Amino acid sequence: MTTVEGMLDIGKHCTICRQLDFLPFECRICSKCFCGKHRDEYNQHKCVVDAQRKKVLEREKMKVDVSQLPKASELFPDLEKIRAEAQTKYEKDKKKTIGERLSKDGGNEKLASIEVAMLRLKKLLGNTRVVAESRPGIFGFKKTSSKASQVVEMNKLKRSAIGDGKVPIGDRVYVWVHFNDDEDCKFNGRNSQYFSKKWPVGKMLDSSAQLANIKNLNNQTVDESLKLAMFKRVKKTGNVTADEEFVYIPLNGRVENEIRDGDEIYILRGKR
Repeated sequence: MTTVEGMLDIGKHCTICRQLDFLPFECRICSKCFCGKHRDEYNQHKCVVDAQRKKVLEREKMKVDVSQLPKASELFPDLEKIRAEAQTKYEKDKKKTIGERLSKDGGNEKLASIEVAMLRLKKLLGNTRVVAESRPGIFGFKKTSSKASQVVEMNKLKRSAIGDGKVPIGDRVYVWVHFNDDEDCKFNGRNSQYFSKKWPVGKMLDSSAQLANIKNLNNQTVDESLKLAMFKRVKKTGNVTADEEFVYIPLNGRVENEIRDGDEIYILRGKR
């Protein structure tokens, strides 16, 4: 049976007006009660406001700034596009002479070892030409361009060329190779050599250096200035001079794409 005292325990007194309210709004944090008339005060009192502010801050922390996220193209690069761009750049660089690169740089940037080797090449050719003028034909200078002389020169090249005997005759490419000893101020004549058209250019360089007994550190050092670089003279009619243009032969290329029978190849280091 319900007693009078039990009935009087029903409801709570409002913190503001002290009126008894049977369905009060009671704060679970501070235990204060608010009647229906003072519901706004309940919603605005410190505990509720602080709790709401905390929830807002937590939601803000959980938000992700999309502008700071990496782009999809960075996470998933277009490999086909990258390969195409790399191939295009390779084709352009293959046709570009070192002289063009130097004029483009304008001397403002530090020269790469390959460009240093190019400058050494032209300087050495200038020194070599002084000797070649008194001994025509042995350094690649003073060559005639008639058909007959070209045939004679090619036959001479093939008869005297040395190389890997395992290379099939049909796969051979014959070239004149000029070397420079590190301490010499000129090229030491030229060697006739042959290589496989199917080889990478890097293997051709290794084989050529071995045949001529030239120190080759390309596979032993990361110092580009100590590595051998290979250039090819652009074929022109008339005499060869140090003012002619040369192209750098990339070591990752293929012999069949870079080298032709009778080419004049120059190998030296890009030391500064």
